[in-house]
Order: sequence, then C-alpha cells, then structure tokens
Amino acid sequence: MLAEGRVAFADLMRMADETHEMAGRSFGTLDEMRRETEELLSGDPALPTAAARAQFAEHERLWESLLADMKAYEARRGRWADEKDIENADFDAMSADHEYFRDYVRSRASVLQRMNKLIGELGTLAVSLTVLREQLAPIRERSHAALEAAATEIAWAGLTGQSAYALQARLNAAGDRLRELDAGDGESGLPRSIPDQYRDVEREIAEIRDSVARPAF
Repeated sequence: MLAEGRVAFADLMRMADETHEMAGRSFGTLDEMRRETEELLSGDPALPTAAARAQFAEHERLWESLLADMKAYEARRGRWADEKDIENADFDAMSADHEYFRDYVRSRASVLQRMNKLIGELGTLAVSLTVLREQLAPIRERSHAALEAAATEIAWAGLTGQSAYALQARLNAAGDRLRELDAGDGESGLPRSIPDQYRDVEREIAEIRDSVARPAF
C-alpha cells in the first residue's frame, strides 16, 4: 500500500512539474509578445495605446500572481528534490504535500486559460497596430507635404488683409492638429478612426490651398 502511494505521489509531482513548466513557457511567450507590442508602439507615437495599456496591466497582474505561485511551488517542490526522498517517504510526509500538488495542477488550468486569452489578444492587437501603421504612413506623409506646400503658396500668393490672416490661422490650426496626431492624440478623437482624423486634416489643408489658388473677384 505504501509503495503504491509513493508511485502515485511521484506521478503527481511529475504532472505538477510538467504543468509548472508549461505555465512558464506560456508566460515566456506572453512576455515576448508584450515586448514586441511595446516596440511597435514606441516606434510610432501616433498609434493608439489605450488597448495596449489595458492588456499590459492584465499582464502585470498575471505576472505578480504567477511569480508568487512559482516561488511557492519551487519551495514546496524542493522538499522532494531527491528521488530518494520519495522512495523513503512515509504516508504522513506524502499526505502533507499531496493536496498541495494536486491543487496546483488543477489551478494551472485557469492560469493557462488567462495567459492564452491574453496571448491571443496581444497577437490580434499587434496585427491591428501593424496594419494601422502601414495605413498611416502614406496619409501622414501626404499631410505633411501638403502643409509645407500650403505655407509656401500662402507666402508667395501675396495675399493681404483679413483673407490672408484667416487662411494663415486655418493653416496654423491644421498644422497644430497634425502635430497632435503625430504625438498620439488620435485617441481623443475616437470613435472616429485615426486615419480618418488624418484625412480630415489633409482635407482642410487642401481646402486652404484651393482658397489660395482661387482668383478673387
């Protein structure tokens, strides 16, 4: 009976070890995905960060919980580091830790579920950020080129009076908004998409340029 108990206890600890290692690998994947997402965001301040911040906060809460669990597991597992400890264990010694290892294996299921969910969300977020970055690049380039061209056209048009001041004020406001979007203020304009907010600025600059080019009667 005792021999069978030792075999069952050893099997339970092997299962616990495998579960422990699986959780560690999954968190390593999650950690790497977070770093990749942070690199995406740091490479372009115009990208929205609210969704990422929420998922990073969940990542940190999960890490704190996982770290505490891992330390506790390793401390408990250290009591049985030598196989001879199990071979020579009596029933009372095994019973004391059997429940802990059993509960640890069961609890990892929910932890792995949370990690896999967060891995999926970060993966989806990284894809959407990459697509958004690719969408923004040409719009932003056109907008800045148009802003510079409009400033030159106003300067060369020789406009005077209120119409000149009004056009310059509109252009200054468009330039300010463009710089705000570049700095990451696009989230303040949601639910209107960030590309559409850039297009709004692009459209405003185009209207200003049309006004400069239009002959006055």
